[in-house]
Amino acid sequence: MAYKALYRTYRPQTFNEVTGQEHIVTTIKNAINENRIAHAYLFCGPRGTGKTTIAKLLAKAVNCTGTPKPCDDCENCRAIAAGDHPDVIEMDAASNNGVDEVRSLIETVGYAPISGNYKVYIIDEVHMMSTGAFNALLKTLEEPPKHAIFILATTEPHKVLPTIISRCQRFDFTKISSDDIVSRLADILNEENFNHDVDALRLIADLAQGGMRDALSILEQCIAFSNNLTVDNINHIYGILSTSKKMNFIKRILAKDIKSVLDLTEQLTSSNIDIKRLTYDLVDVFKDIVIYKNLNDSGSLFVLDKNSIEAINPYITVDECFDFIDILMDTASKYNQTLNPGIYFEIAMLKLCNNVQIENKVALDIVEELETYDEVTPVESNIEIVIESAKPEQTEETSYIDSDQLSEEPIINVSRETNINEDIGYSKPAPSENDILNILVQAKKIQRDEIKERWSVISRYQYNLNTAKYASMLINGEVVAACCSAFVVAFEHKVEANLVNSQENYYELKRFLKEVLGEEFDYIAMDSLSWINMRNRFIDLKRRGELPDPEPIRLNHICEETKNMKLTDGQKFAVELFGDIVEIEE
Repeated sequence: MAYKALYRTYRPQTFNEVTGQEHIVTTIKNAINENRIAHAYLFCGPRGTGKTTIAKLLAKAVNCTGTPKPCDDCENCRAIAAGDHPDVIEMDAASNNGVDEVRSLIETVGYAPISGNYKVYIIDEVHMMSTGAFNALLKTLEEPPKHAIFILATTEPHKVLPTIISRCQRFDFTKISSDDIVSRLADILNEENFNHDVDALRLIADLAQGGMRDALSILEQCIAFSNNLTVDNINHIYGILSTSKKMNFIKRILAKDIKSVLDLTEQLTSSNIDIKRLTYDLVDVFKDIVIYKNLNDSGSLFVLDKNSIEAINPYITVDECFDFIDILMDTASKYNQTLNPGIYFEIAMLKLCNNVQIENKVALDIVEELETYDEVTPVESNIEIVIESAKPEQTEETSYIDSDQLSEEPIINVSRETNINEDIGYSKPAPSENDILNILVQAKKIQRDEIKERWSVISRYQYNLNTAKYASMLINGEVVAACCSAFVVAFEHKVEANLVNSQENYYELKRFLKEVLGEEFDYIAMDSLSWINMRNRFIDLKRRGELPDPEPIRLNHICEETKNMKLTDGQKFAVELFGDIVEIEE
């Protein structure tokens, strides 16, 4: 027996088997049950959404001799399903669109049905009929014999004459939801005994764009490629870039790494990747970013999940997203004008790179670090946390602090009797040694890296008058340790750390950081030298087994000695900058 395509094999034979279009199925079923059958129907909608299927089901139902209608068991139902029923006439208007063909059809309308109750004429792609053919059909369509039913199907109803539309009951078919497509595909695969991933079915549903016939055709091709239906196999067949690779590509664009972007673009255009589809996929990604920035709800996203959106969200603004979408949509409109769309895509990527508002290399660095970084733990290899030394930008006056020093002997010996507040040079108000150690014993590298990944975005807030003050105070800081609710940030100079720690600025900065980081954190600011001492203090205590037990983070930056003092603006500024070396006389 000849092979039969899946979309033909699994074509619904009863109304209960139809996927989607509940509003249409319910209306037609009620009309049949109440014997309110119209003489002409117009089925409109995208391809593969069930227009022809429901037309045949209607033809079966009006001629069915069993119950419920259609029963798919009586002689008429079986004949219609096989395409052999003499009273159901199908015509493709795409190839039979002339006046002569329509007149031949009209001549048969007057004859009574042979074995059923109705003669049903299904005219597919009716919008392809010529004006003369429409006019020839017009009178018959207005007043057909009682035994005749016309069902017109089209994907472009705007091309059908209004006089034809006005004589029909119009039903607008909608795209089938992804969930309905996935459910139907899963049932078919279970019937066919094929292994599959749910994510692969969702990808097929996305590729089908709401068309069940398209989904079944894609599924059939994928099954022919491999017995194991996976996302990777589908990506390979249809030249689709995976989500992670798309996000990596976008990060390089935002980093304005033009050489890397051009190299990747050349790889894509010379490989199996579908450039047109990739362009629209990137549009969908940027659309999701705009939605997430406005709603902050991952449940409203179309193509990205929460992890993917969080990885890119800090590095791009809404305005940039809209600019990128405009560039990509303009590029997509030109693909049909050339045999080599890769040229337009390459130019589009250059435009995207040059439309990034502020140069930012951090996103690209993070991608490379995650691919090559080998975790080094301080002292013992079984310690979970990794504390990174502060690395201020190197100048003639400063030198880098090597991160390898974490596993070496302490640079500066700090005895247990050391007064940490004096040693690290904090101004009032000063966090205690216990506060800092409490953060360090709970610190996690992954938490620190997440905060560092978003920290670079602070530079963009310098251009907003409402946030420029806070951004300028924090921009030179580097997050060196973090736990789930607090972190330590190091600055090159003590004055910068004192300013960030001050009571007057602390809570405003905390609110600002909540907006930048997406959640609320407490923090402690330190200068670079103080951080080195504190780090070595931690290592020293770790070796002795004297680290304190973790406790809930409760930082208090309000200095009891000064919170009730009435200071002038100049005195407040001096205390914030220079701390203990300032003596205030009452």
